[in-house]
Amino acid sequence: MADLTSRKKSSVLRGASAAFFFWLLGPARLFASGPPSTRGHQVLPERGERCLRSAFADVLESKGMEDLVTHRSMKSRRQQKAVRTWRKEGANWSTEPFVLSNGEEIIANLKHGTNILMNGAKEFPPWKDIRPEHAHRGHEWMEKTAINDIWQHHCVVPYVSDDWRYVLDPLERVLDKVDRAFSAVKHVRDVLDSSVKFKKAYRYAAQARWTIERRLRRCDRFSRAFLELLSSDDNATEAQRRAAAFLMILFEQDGVNLQHNGIYRDDPDAFLELQKVRGAVFNISLIWDQNIERDMEMRAYLIRDRQDLDGIPPWILEDAVQSARQVGYPKANRDRGPWLLSLHDAVAEPVMRAAKSRALRELIHENRLRVAYLGGTGKNDNTPMLELLLQARQRLAKVVGYRTHADLVFTRTMASPNQAYGLLAKLRKEALPKARKELDELQLFARSQGADYELDHFDVEYWGQRFLEQRYGLRDEYVREFFPLPAVLRGLFWLLEELFHVKVIEESSDLTWAEHVRFFRIRDSDTEDLVASFFLDAHRRWGQKRRGFWSSSIQGYSEILGHRSTPRRPAVNVICDLEPPVGDTPSLLTHREVVKLFRVFGSSLRDLFCKQPEALLSGSKGLETDIVELPAYFLERWAYDRRVLSEMGRHYKSGDPLPQAAVDALSDSRTFLAGVRTLRKAARAHIDLELHSDYDPYGDINVFDLAKLIEGEYAVIRPRVQDRELCSWPLNTELAGAFYGELWAEALAADVFSVFDGAPASEPLGSSGERFRRLLLEPGGGKAPGTALEEFLKRPPSFATFLKDAKLLKDDLEEMKEPLQPEDEGENFDDSYYGEYGGVDEDFDDSYAEFEDAEDMYLSTSNEDQVGGSASSPG
Repeated sequence: MADLTSRKKSSVLRGASAAFFFWLLGPARLFASGPPSTRGHQVLPERGERCLRSAFADVLESKGMEDLVTHRSMKSRRQQKAVRTWRKEGANWSTEPFVLSNGEEIIANLKHGTNILMNGAKEFPPWKDIRPEHAHRGHEWMEKTAINDIWQHHCVVPYVSDDWRYVLDPLERVLDKVDRAFSAVKHVRDVLDSSVKFKKAYRYAAQARWTIERRLRRCDRFSRAFLELLSSDDNATEAQRRAAAFLMILFEQDGVNLQHNGIYRDDPDAFLELQKVRGAVFNISLIWDQNIERDMEMRAYLIRDRQDLDGIPPWILEDAVQSARQVGYPKANRDRGPWLLSLHDAVAEPVMRAAKSRALRELIHENRLRVAYLGGTGKNDNTPMLELLLQARQRLAKVVGYRTHADLVFTRTMASPNQAYGLLAKLRKEALPKARKELDELQLFARSQGADYELDHFDVEYWGQRFLEQRYGLRDEYVREFFPLPAVLRGLFWLLEELFHVKVIEESSDLTWAEHVRFFRIRDSDTEDLVASFFLDAHRRWGQKRRGFWSSSIQGYSEILGHRSTPRRPAVNVICDLEPPVGDTPSLLTHREVVKLFRVFGSSLRDLFCKQPEALLSGSKGLETDIVELPAYFLERWAYDRRVLSEMGRHYKSGDPLPQAAVDALSDSRTFLAGVRTLRKAARAHIDLELHSDYDPYGDINVFDLAKLIEGEYAVIRPRVQDRELCSWPLNTELAGAFYGELWAEALAADVFSVFDGAPASEPLGSSGERFRRLLLEPGGGKAPGTALEEFLKRPPSFATFLKDAKLLKDDLEEMKEPLQPEDEGENFDDSYYGEYGGVDEDFDDSYAEFEDAEDMYLSTSNEDQVGGSASSPG
């Protein structure tokens, strides 16, 4: 038997050798008597030819003739492998691309260390050169290295836990690298490359970042080191203690307490549940934005009849024409159309204010409030996602030890739940009578103009604009001519120079990513030292750039990541959605666009002027969520200031200043329909609070029914049942559960602005601006905002300033000091929506209204009245 086996092996080897010999001679001779059989061969010593053919058939069956080993085939294989490697690695596009023998172009080969997204060879990322390969491969590599760095620090930290620097600095290095790379990828997706391929790369980058954060927050040794440092080091700075407290909160909300208590080991189901709901929340958050974006594109309307667009200003028609060209109408023009009306704010808001067709206004309004809502059927539908998101958040809160998601959110806010609900109740009480009066005035005015119908939600903006034009004599067509973008920027930069003693200087940069993108440096007026840098991308680019106004951080202030013992200075991107210039005519802005520009630039002030040594709290990092937008509302308020309007209002042709009457009218228009706008914001905030606190996603009441019930408490016009605006709200972000923070920050910004507005005309703005910069901007998240506000104001903050500034108070201001009572609220008042957190009852906490009792307010470092503590209390 052994002899037979050895003979078979020897025959097979001889057959293979003979096949290789015949292959060297050429395939033509081999196939002279016909093609070989593909059946398995049998070793028959007496029939060598059949053996040879069978052996060669095995070679053909396993490899294929086209893949036989030759010099040419090996070279082709190496090239194909290089293509896969280079595409995976990601690299610069070469001006002379390498071309394969089959005509395919490939990217030049770059290894991990030279990936332009990661290598830091330039001051800022070269955004215009970043491709999907860079984002995908770079984050794949970063995920491995960052997790490895975290693990190494996790092993070392018990031995260095008595030194803040050894604990915090390694975390700063790891997280900064991740944040910078992800911010660059997100920026490219938003302003440069909206292709499907790059969106996939962005999702991979988001997944990698999420994985790194989860791995970090499961390291229990870090939280123990922070706790040890907080309890033992009495000489720690406020920023160090706040950084430790902020990270401990994040660790706790990621389940590190489960690990401390041994639940990971003793109850693996709890750990699996935590990972499951964490992943569900992350995935739903990604899908949520995609559904909104896609459904908004689907709901754009093509208009062919010019009469339907009667009243809409020409610059909006030009926008609609450009949008139509992007979707396949190359001959569209402003006079003959067709016009594509999208639902983005830059188009929908002017249409709602100017369109004479009531049917068109209703169409736009209804579809704006039904974006991403398809009733649970079809693609791009957030209806099922909404219930799943609320359920997943409730499950996550319970797993990590909280009753509701709202309890988890209020660990990182200034306000307690009582104060948040109290603020909304106070605003409702003061704004409801004002809003009813405003609506009655609008109704009378509309009837005087021939409107024989009761005003609905889609009529308020239109008739409000007509009423505003009649009262002040201002039309957008006239105002735009006095606000060219260069003059507006000069006014904005003049304000920054007056407030903060800096100079804004434009410089050229090869890192700009489009034609009209501009680069600026902010330098100290006295020392010429660099303070910060920013890119301004002011104009829309149809089909390439995401619509809207926003700012994003490029890099934060850091003392250990600087160059040659010099701190790294912060830099931001400021993105706007303004009309591009045409020929010699600059971009012209309406005053509403001026206000948006000031606000979006204000949202970056804390990043630009930060000088926080603890880079983990640079800018808005680690800051309480309901105070983040204070600088944005503060700078927005200056867009209505008479001094600033006079400085930047210049006619784009003649250079004549904006008439004083127009300056006064624009300044006074700030409080026009203030009651209606305040109630709208308060209703949105209250719905958000209820969805994340007392609402049971497994209960009988529908989420949309609950929203309409709450909206009815704040409405002066009956809510429309068919509106489904919840599906397009940013409920997938970290702001979910803290929408009230928009009103909270706006109210405190009004109090801060009163210091400047009440100063004598002879006093320079810089005297208070320097204190604002030093106390509220430079510390970033390293100083408790309540303490900083009290130091700046030299008194406890007060919401009375906001109510007075918006003209929501009655003549007798003493009435504010009386406890809130349900009388005078009308027969529709219902306090059942205020839940267990307070509201209008005998236990109501009204201390938010005056901020007079420091022991009961968030200014105290005590967290007795807060659910789960406050992120500001450790500071």
